[in-house]
Amino acid sequence: MKKEDSIKTILDNMFGFLQVVPSVEITPAEEGVFNVVVEGNNLNALIGFRGYSLQAMEDLIELMLYRQFNDHTTLVLDINGYKAQRIDKIHDLARKLIDKVRFFERDVEMPPMDPWERRQVHVMVTEYDDVTTESIGEGSNRRVVLKSKKK
Repeated sequence: MKKEDSIKTILDNMFGFLQVVPSVEITPAEEGVFNVVVEGNNLNALIGFRGYSLQAMEDLIELMLYRQFNDHTTLVLDINGYKAQRIDKIHDLARKLIDKVRFFERDVEMPPMDPWERRQVHVMVTEYDDVTTESIGEGSNRRVVLKSKKK
């Protein structure tokens, strides 16, 4: 059985248990990475508060795939465009704070974020020559600090 088929089966079983019938699109992005887009009605409970349920589903499916195929598979699960919208909001906030860092030439802390959200900021900031990032804090209080390279 291919990984795509296995992902589809796992999702069908989950959605059957939850009694929802969304549309699912699975596309391989690169070696070992799959983008899964789920769309439908009444799926907000699957996203959860700040995307915690969505992240838990993603982690659970990755674990099930690891047990089945004995190798790591990265899954990017997006339900009703939640992650795409969240990434846009994070990028907008980061751009505003980068302007602050450039103008005042001092460090600016972003609010606490999940690991995948922090990664989006780190990747985005690589486009800027005069700003760098660092993650600080522990657990759910972990955040990104934007720093000026001019110091």
